[in-house]
Amino acid sequence: MVVEWSARRCLLCRREFAGRTFLCQECSDRYREGPVPASVRQQFYEALDREYPARSNTYGSYNEPAGLLRAIDQLPRNARILELGSGGGHLGMTLASMGFTQITLSDFTTTTLTAIRERAPRIEVVSADASSLPFEAGSFEVVITTDVIEHLPDVDKHLSEVSRALVSDGLYLVKTPNRLMADAYYKLRDMHDSYFWHPSMFSPGELRGTFHEHGFETRMIAARRLTGAQIAKLPGPAVLRRVAGRLPLGWVPVALQPHLEVVAKKSPPNTQY
Repeated sequence: MVVEWSARRCLLCRREFAGRTFLCQECSDRYREGPVPASVRQQFYEALDREYPARSNTYGSYNEPAGLLRAIDQLPRNARILELGSGGGHLGMTLASMGFTQITLSDFTTTTLTAIRERAPRIEVVSADASSLPFEAGSFEVVITTDVIEHLPDVDKHLSEVSRALVSDGLYLVKTPNRLMADAYYKLRDMHDSYFWHPSMFSPGELRGTFHEHGFETRMIAARRLTGAQIAKLPGPAVLRRVAGRLPLGWVPVALQPHLEVVAKKSPPNTQY
């Protein structure tokens, strides 16, 4: 996320403006009331990678899901794992270094797919829409998304597809912003286009309810520290950001956590997890 006030170009129409947003006011207003075409979303994310490579998850690893990695470390190394929205393949490389042998990475833009294949040439890579998966039912024991579901216009369709792709007791591991914190931040920073790139954010309760409707029981994992991307977004001098990066977050109530890390188990709605 690029939040510094600066002169910049709209990622859709290329018009120059000054601000913290990715879209000019006109483009932001144009898509506010209706669904954004898939081709426009693809154009946006490919332009984002080209315009801001230093902050893009395609070219750097700034949002490591530390809590999910602790959960993943408990899994068998031959588990069939699918990561959706793999960005530049950074998490996939981490999983490979942990000894996992059956990893499939996926994304849908040319910039990300090229970066994944360059960074992780020995890992299987598939072009895939996260809401229309090209896999047979029960293909994976584990599906992972980190900072992905907030970008999806139809999370219900996505969850249905994830459930279909998982085995009967499979796990869906998710990292996503906490809507309660993110909404406040976007308003404070006057980021009027946040609806465009984060159309599907959840509070902890909203996430639990939505996942439960799709047959998942959820367990929240508390964040221990801010991620690199979160530290970079903090206003003020660099020394304050360094201090903030060292602060423990495990004691903070989940409703006030900056992001949510969730282990969701596919199971009947009446099964406790």
